[in-house]
Amino acid sequence: MKNIKTLLVLTLLLSSVWQNSYAESGDKSGILHPKGLLWKIEKQGISNSYLYGTMHVGDPRVTNLSTEVEKAFKQADHFVMEVLMNFQAMGIITSASFFNDGRTLKGVMGHIEYKRLTSLINKRIFLSEDVINNMKPWAVLMLLMMPVDQQAQGSSALDMVLYRRASQRNMKLTGLETAHEQVSVFDSMSIKEQLWMLNRSVEEIETTDAQMPEMLDAYVSRDLARLVQIQESLMYDDSDIDDQFMYQLLDVRNVRMVKRMTPILETGQAFIAIGALHLPGESGVLHLLEQQGYRVTSVY
Repeated sequence: MKNIKTLLVLTLLLSSVWQNSYAESGDKSGILHPKGLLWKIEKQGISNSYLYGTMHVGDPRVTNLSTEVEKAFKQADHFVMEVLMNFQAMGIITSASFFNDGRTLKGVMGHIEYKRLTSLINKRIFLSEDVINNMKPWAVLMLLMMPVDQQAQGSSALDMVLYRRASQRNMKLTGLETAHEQVSVFDSMSIKEQLWMLNRSVEEIETTDAQMPEMLDAYVSRDLARLVQIQESLMYDDSDIDDQFMYQLLDVRNVRMVKRMTPILETGQAFIAIGALHLPGESGVLHLLEQQGYRVTSVY
C-alpha cells in the first residue's frame, strides 16, 4: 500500500490550492492582501515570526525557495504546517479514504459514470480497479486532481520538502490540525454530494488541467488575487454543494488554524507554512491575525 499512501497524502495536501481558494471577492482590487507569499508577523513585545503561503505541488519553480524565504526559514527554530505528515497521519488518511462498510465505488456510482471514471484514472495514475473500487468518492477526487506532471515525476510537494528540511535541522515541529480534522472535512459530505463533485470533475478535467499552468504562473508571481480568480472560474453556478464544501474547507479551518497559531506566535521565531490561499480575503488568515492585534507585512 506504500504507493497509494503516498498518493493520498500528496493529494490531500493539494486540496489547499484547488479547493481552498474560495473567497468573498474575485475582484483583485477588492480582496484583502492580494499579493505576497512571505509575510512577517509582528506584535509588540514578542519576536517576529513568518507566515509563508505554499502551493502543494513539486514544480521546481515552487520548491526552489527565494533568498528571502530561505533566510526566514533558516532563522526560525519552530516549523509549523497544516498537518504533520508522519506515519500516524498517513495511516489515518489512508484508512479514512476507503470504504469499511461493504460498499464499493462501483456500487454507489452509475455504471456509465464508473466506467468513464476508471478509464480516466487509469490513464493518469495507473491504479488497479480493485483499489479504485474500494475508495470513497472524495478520495478518488483528490487523486484525480493531482497534476499529471507531478504524478509522472514523483516529485515531493513544497510542504513535504520543508517538513523534511525542518526535521533534518531538528527544529520544533507542530501541526495546526490533526489528520482526523482534515479528513473530516471530506467525510462530512454525504455520498451523494461526494459523487456530484467527482462526476463534475471528471466532466471538466480538461478545463482543470488547462488551468494548472496559469495557477503556477500566478503563484510564482505571488499573485494571490489571481489565484482566487482562477479558482472561482471553476466554481459551479447550478449548485451550492461546492460553496458549502469551500466554506468548511477554507473559512472554518482558517479560524481553527489562527486559534492554534496564536500561542506559537506569542513565543516567536516560527516559520509557518500553509496553503497560499488560506491567506487573502476577509476570512483569510492574515486578516484574522490583524484582528488579533498582529501586524502583517509582505516581505517582498
